[in-house]
Amino acid sequence: MPSPNRPPLYNRVTEALYRHRILLSLIMFAFLLRIWGIWNADSTDEYNEVFEALRVCSGHLNYERWFKRFYLYILSCEYGGYYGLGRLFHQFSSPSDFAAKIIRDLTPLFLIGRITSAVMGTISIFMTYRIGSSLYNKNVGLVAALFLCFNVVNIELSHYARVDATLCAVVLISFYFIVKIFQGGNLQSLKYYALAGLFMGIAFQNKIPSVILFVPFMFAHLATAELKLSFSTVLNRKTACFAVLFLVGIIIGNPAIVLAPLKFVNGMISTGAAFTTPINETKSHYIGYLEYLFYFYKELGLPLTLLAVFSVWNAVVSKSREDILLLSFIVPFYGLMGASRYMVGYSYMIPLMPFLYILCSRYLFEGIGRLEQSISQKVLIVGMALLLIMPIMNVSKLIASFSAGNTRYLAKIWIEANIPFGSRILMDSGKTINSTAPLIAQNRESLLQSMESIEESLERGTLADSTKMVDKNAVTYYKMLLETVPRESYYLTSTKFGLDLKSIDYYREKGYQYFVISENMKQSRTDEYFTQRYPQVAKFYSSLDTDSRIRLIQVIAPSVISSGDTFYIYQVL
Repeated sequence: MPSPNRPPLYNRVTEALYRHRILLSLIMFAFLLRIWGIWNADSTDEYNEVFEALRVCSGHLNYERWFKRFYLYILSCEYGGYYGLGRLFHQFSSPSDFAAKIIRDLTPLFLIGRITSAVMGTISIFMTYRIGSSLYNKNVGLVAALFLCFNVVNIELSHYARVDATLCAVVLISFYFIVKIFQGGNLQSLKYYALAGLFMGIAFQNKIPSVILFVPFMFAHLATAELKLSFSTVLNRKTACFAVLFLVGIIIGNPAIVLAPLKFVNGMISTGAAFTTPINETKSHYIGYLEYLFYFYKELGLPLTLLAVFSVWNAVVSKSREDILLLSFIVPFYGLMGASRYMVGYSYMIPLMPFLYILCSRYLFEGIGRLEQSISQKVLIVGMALLLIMPIMNVSKLIASFSAGNTRYLAKIWIEANIPFGSRILMDSGKTINSTAPLIAQNRESLLQSMESIEESLERGTLADSTKMVDKNAVTYYKMLLETVPRESYYLTSTKFGLDLKSIDYYREKGYQYFVISENMKQSRTDEYFTQRYPQVAKFYSSLDTDSRIRLIQVIAPSVISSGDTFYIYQVL
């Protein structure tokens, strides 16, 4: 710590070095929280990104799935490097050899994607510090970064090969350059317009809600013109540079746009249906505005929630332009994401949390600054302990849950040890790829039947694939699986996210011997909303607990040290 007996310059240098050591330690600890247990992580959406990245590597560009692409292009480059290293060390002799070896065990590809997300999640910590420091001071930036370090959703999503952690990092990078525009008076301001536009384009290409960044950008731009709205302030050299680089960012996020720009525009327009259309026929119990309030309370705990409410209210009534700049992202983003009952998930709040934490840190220090200097440091220490107690407890539980294998892996081990190979099994799995059920292998007979069904659906145009992943090129995946069918395999049939089900009588007549049922699927398919729309499906799940011809033989549930869904394994008598 600085000494009062030293010269001012010495104190400033010492204080800077002390703060930098704290920041470096915080970043290293944040990375450790985000990298620990990635070998035991598992998320359904990972398959979308990994398979799409492999498609890009093989030269197949998907002109129907335009968004969430930047992250998968990063993966494509990394997978290319992984293959190149494999060739160099004689692990792979050709692309076809690589595909044959990787198709049965995608673990290396998932790990590469998860490491990338962990790095991006850690970058978000650093960018939060930079934004808080630029808008207010370094102490505000440091505490805001500390709050984000213990954000459970940020940590969890940084464990998965998904777009979310990358999205958060890119949004913050763009906003950082918006802050530079807002502060003005720099000879390099044109550079900041270019960089803000570039990263905003990349963020927009990752997920459409990033378009909200235009609001703080316009506020920052007009603030430099003292909020004078005129043709010359809206359209000039700086905004033109921003617009051009925004388009460049979109193209960097998905170069295929250059080849089919009209399809991209049509795809962008149709994406809005996600706010009003049930995803896999589910919807939230509450509209997003209420659902996310529950999330904030659960995530932050009572002390930090109260600080957040206090900070947002003070920012609204204050005349601080810095506060308004943060609110210009928080308020419209929350307004957009909270307006739906069909696209509600805590992961959607990941870009908003750093902005909220910066406000919390700003008003925490403002409150402490009103106290006498002799007690302010003690109050800060006690206050931080109270504010972080619930987030740290939540993070501890999450990290512990990644310590052992997830339930999909544990269920796989149990099934292969207790159910004879070749048995007929109905599983709660995906529409085409097994992204949710235990990772047991399909035998040749069921692979052929699955492939035939998919080809027929593609030919008739009746395959309901909301991800736009499955086309004629995707059938290659199943052909490759046919070439590497292990002896330890089963005749598997998917419920297709619980949307394609017959009666129990039907499965008994067809010779099915086991059901592997997801608790999440069972609950969602028997609620009031779904029962009204799909009574036959709801009846199937409800009858599992009442039909005497079905016997529950095993439950694989998450524990303190293992994460995942609960799987019920039934034997058909």
